[in-house]
Amino acid sequence: MLQNLDIPATGTLIISNRLPVKIERKKSKLKFTASEGGLATGLGSFYKENGSWWIGWPGIIPKNESEEKLIREELKKLNLIPVFLTEAEIKGYYEGFSNAILWPLCHYRPSYVELKQDYWISYTEANRKFAEAAIPFIEENTNVWVHDYQLMLVPNYIREQKESCSIGYFHHIPFPPIELFKMLPWREELLMGLMGSDLIGFHTYENVDNFLDSSSGILNLPTNINQLKINGRKVLVDVFPMGIDYEKYKNQAVTPETRNYATHLKSLYKDQKIILSVDRLDYSKGILQRLTSFEIMLNNHPELIGKIVLYMLIVPSRDQVGQYKKLRNEIDRKVGNINAVHGKPGWQPIAYFYDSLPFDVLSALYSAADVCWITSLYDGMNLVSKEFIASKQDSTGVLVISEFAGASKELSDALIINPYAVQRTSRTLYEAITMPVEEQDERLKSSQEIVSKFTVHHWVNLFMQRLSEVKNAQRDELARKVREKVEAEIKSSYAKSSNRLILLDYDGTLVGFNKNADKATPTQQVYDVLDQLSRDPKNHISIISGRKYSNLDKWFSERPYYLIAEHGIWSNFPNKEWHLVPGLSNTWKADIHEILQRFTDRTPGSSIEEKSYSLAWHYRKVEKAFGIRQAQELLQELRHLNQVLDLQIINGDRVIEIKSKLINKGKAAINIVDQIKPDFILCIGDDATDEDMFISLPDTSITIKVGDKQSHAKYYVENHEEVLRLLDSLSK
Repeated sequence: MLQNLDIPATGTLIISNRLPVKIERKKSKLKFTASEGGLATGLGSFYKENGSWWIGWPGIIPKNESEEKLIREELKKLNLIPVFLTEAEIKGYYEGFSNAILWPLCHYRPSYVELKQDYWISYTEANRKFAEAAIPFIEENTNVWVHDYQLMLVPNYIREQKESCSIGYFHHIPFPPIELFKMLPWREELLMGLMGSDLIGFHTYENVDNFLDSSSGILNLPTNINQLKINGRKVLVDVFPMGIDYEKYKNQAVTPETRNYATHLKSLYKDQKIILSVDRLDYSKGILQRLTSFEIMLNNHPELIGKIVLYMLIVPSRDQVGQYKKLRNEIDRKVGNINAVHGKPGWQPIAYFYDSLPFDVLSALYSAADVCWITSLYDGMNLVSKEFIASKQDSTGVLVISEFAGASKELSDALIINPYAVQRTSRTLYEAITMPVEEQDERLKSSQEIVSKFTVHHWVNLFMQRLSEVKNAQRDELARKVREKVEAEIKSSYAKSSNRLILLDYDGTLVGFNKNADKATPTQQVYDVLDQLSRDPKNHISIISGRKYSNLDKWFSERPYYLIAEHGIWSNFPNKEWHLVPGLSNTWKADIHEILQRFTDRTPGSSIEEKSYSLAWHYRKVEKAFGIRQAQELLQELRHLNQVLDLQIINGDRVIEIKSKLINKGKAAINIVDQIKPDFILCIGDDATDEDMFISLPDTSITIKVGDKQSHAKYYVENHEEVLRLLDSLSK
């Protein structure tokens, strides 16, 4: 067991599938070396400099307890905490669920996905194992940073046991659109796993957008720009393009060893332009498409024969897995065919290496290359592009990069390609080979400015800064929430007062929303709570709603409440007899109704509700994303027309309402206040129309928003159940 790890109370606990070390058995001894992976390189200095710790699989299965103990002790010296996995866990959790389900799905290869329940069970067990390994080392102020698709359940597993801790998650690969993600039988569980985070990061805006679509569409979570809400806690989803250690690559490129080896490489391919590609063996890298484009260019430009070489380095990866074994065989055949057809004595068009190279050799390759060619079909970021840019210190060069690699969103001075468009890609590659040196230099310097600024250190600092901001915002939000302290203050003011006015919205405040508005009738609990409050002679209860007066009259006419309907157009205050606000006109209705009808005809599930002096367009039953889009278009058209008609357009919860500016809930509320002159005002509402009340009422009023959307209300509660519980506690 691990003890006395001495993690700082304010440190960071990094959790990833692999630790940033490789452990190999050589002559019965264990050899520990640093890993060359992007994450390991990126976070390697951060966790050491900040006195933090890293939890992950060490990549080896100990032979016995003695070897396990040795590994733990050696890793402890490096601030590393191992999670040991069994062969069955590696096969089911890593090779199975992570790489036979999530990897192909996230890289837009649904036909490669193997939906096996056994893989899911193994994935949940392994994720819980990682979380349980982390729990003992998490203090109140510890920042937890979980990495990548292998550990999507870990944030929520930790949240269940460490409710107040700060948790960030970063997804290093693409996140698929909702149409693909929905095919997973465990889609809700995976999303809920990530909802344990306070901050969720992606490389690109497209991935953020896809994730938000899935979270709102599958979990029905409310979204506000790039924020989600889960159990009263805000989760921020944002873009953090990962960088590299720019100085490391820059400095290595100018060492005598790298310069000498780069010169040696140039001499090996004398008088030839070197086109470099560096990939792991993976179907997401577009290697076959690259070879096709290269062959097309050779066919179209025979003058290049003997003057160029494609130096293709493929790093071994999962080559015993069926799809990868098949891919490697296809690459071998394709390379062999191109070399056989186009090669000549002393020259072959493709120099193909299936190997991993040490850092100094890779640096020399980057330095020697004239073109770096990236053809990813889908890639979260692709750091090779940035490593190439940083390594070009002694010479110039051209980056040709797929639009489907995350890095292309930043490196706009590179030549951007669609790797599926093989003909066009071949033309772009030719452009790169023949580009004037001045243009190469100009493009390269612009890219170097970006890569040198947005380094991995910048990425880490920005993510941790945002995580801190999110946590502080959550604490501020909690201060507005009606919890024990705020509720006690409300009760104290209530008890000291003798003439109270309680103003309550209806839909979303006293009852929950229903797709069919006619079915959102008062529950017995609503009647019981309001009846109990109204029995106190010090209380004046007023329901102030956008509902038709006929609805409110039907539900509440036998009870001693004041009723205000259609946002103030109808009222039974002060004598309990319904009357209209004078001076209203309906001459505008025909023009507006025509527009609403047009949108209703082309939006299945939407409907028009006509009230005495207002119109409402409901889209509660419309598919969510489509409804929002239609509503935005309708609002735009109404606002344009409203420059002439001068009406009030209210963008409510799945409803757009149009009415006269002469009336609103604020004016109706103030009318009651002026006549009753209360010494205690409690106003609760959930909609945009209730903001008029929150603004108009005296500063001493207690105003409460249902839901924590931006509001002029002083406090908020989560839902209508909390409203009824608060009112019930006041009545008692």
